[in-house]
Amino acid sequence: MRDYLVIESPHRRADRITGVGVLPIVDGQCGLISCYRHAIGSQLWEMPRGFIDAGESPNEAALRELTEETGLTCRSSDLMPLGYYAPEPNTMAARGALFVARHCQGKVRSSQDEIGLGTFQLFGARQMSELVANGSIEDSGTLVAYYRYCALTAEQGAA
Repeated sequence: MRDYLVIESPHRRADRITGVGVLPIVDGQCGLISCYRHAIGSQLWEMPRGFIDAGESPNEAALRELTEETGLTCRSSDLMPLGYYAPEPNTMAARGALFVARHCQGKVRSSQDEIGLGTFQLFGARQMSELVANGSIEDSGTLVAYYRYCALTAEQGAA
């Protein structure tokens, strides 16, 4: 494979899951973080996310990232898996585990130690649709998690 650039994690897992994304739900609204992404020079809205630490499960990483980046907490029983996604399957030997954190609680605060992370804000369904439509959400993981969450809630409403 000498003709391809492949980026791999220093913490290799057989399932290639290297990171997590968690969509927090507070009073029926989705929580997103305003992030400045230097590589593309844009301010975007994204769900809390991050890498899995050595020896950590995806569920543990999702709960940790939720608290680190937002100040919110969620019981492990309220953390629901939304499956996986490939952030950039052409170059990255990585998959992300996606979750929704229902019934989040706590005092919202912004992450203090990550460059580019800004304010955390809650959005209703109409606002989320507007953010998607106007391009304020470009992160594929956030989009996949949001649409899978919408499908899950539609299924539960129909049941």
